Amino acid sequence: MIRTVKGDICEVDLGNTQCHEHLFIAKGKPFDINKVLFMDDFDKSVSELWKYREAGGNSIVDAQPVHCGRMAGHLLAASVKTGVNIIASTGFHKTIYYYEGGFPFDQSADNITSLFIQELTEGMLDNDGTRLNACAGIIKTAVDSKGIKADKTYEKLFESAAYASSKTGAPILVHMEKGADPFEIISFFESYGIKPHHIILCHMERTHYNAGLHREVLSAGVYLCYDSINRLKYLSSDEETKLIISMLEAGFGKQLLLSLDTTRARLSSYGSEMGLDYIHKVFIPELRRLGVTADDIKLMISDNAAKALAFYEIS
Repeated sequence: MIRTVKGDICEVDLGNTQCHEHLFIAKGKPFDINKVLFMDDFDKSVSELWKYREAGGNSIVDAQPVHCGRMAGHLLAASVKTGVNIIASTGFHKTIYYYEGGFPFDQSADNITSLFIQELTEGMLDNDGTRLNACAGIIKTAVDSKGIKADKTYEKLFESAAYASSKTGAPILVHMEKGADPFEIISFFESYGIKPHHIILCHMERTHYNAGLHREVLSAGVYLCYDSINRLKYLSSDEETKLIISMLEAGFGKQLLLSLDTTRARLSSYGSEMGLDYIHKVFIPELRRLGVTADDIKLMISDNAAKALAFYEIS
């Protein structure tokens, strides 16, 4: 079962999916840090979803978490309008994206855990504090370069995320930073009974560009979301495709996911040269040209997401 903002769906109904995108971001602390982290125009973001659907996309994970600019009401309305399944995130981002004195700094671990569980099982909080009849379907987490135990705030956030997952069966999405140890993350969640195949590690092609390390991490059983496609300030398209092909040749095709990690600087409706349809219109044809098989492409854009995003059975 996969939990979308419109309700639960079967895995077979998920279809082509990008597992780390941002459709809406309200103006707040993220915008103060980086002006591209602001997308609140409903019509523009919906336009991107229509183009994505027309190109062959069916579902999307919006990775903006609660109290960090997530626009839950817009996500629900956009899904209803376009028919694209949207899996929303509860959880947390890096602590630099929150104002001092507010969430998560002023909350206990118990309160944060309760928030995450309620968002997954009862309904998400909208920006005005009302609870919607629409649930989150994944727990976003973010590890900074110093790791899970960088400070007391990160410790309680990760503990809350792990506890919420173990009580609900919700999958875990992890924003990675340079210097972070992927094995620390895997080991930490395993200590809460969360198996590696319920964990998606994101951004590692731009934070840990090392094919040998990626093979080791994939051997542990997690999914890797390669979501820096056409983010040329981090790595070239040639570097991206070489890494993907290397992992496919090593036999890890069933653990790879593809996405764009969109901002307003990466969406044509907001003035960019590319859009949410880039993977289907440009990147997949390039993979085919390089000899990637139709079966492997289907794994990366559809089949793997159906498994990675499914709620697991609580023992």
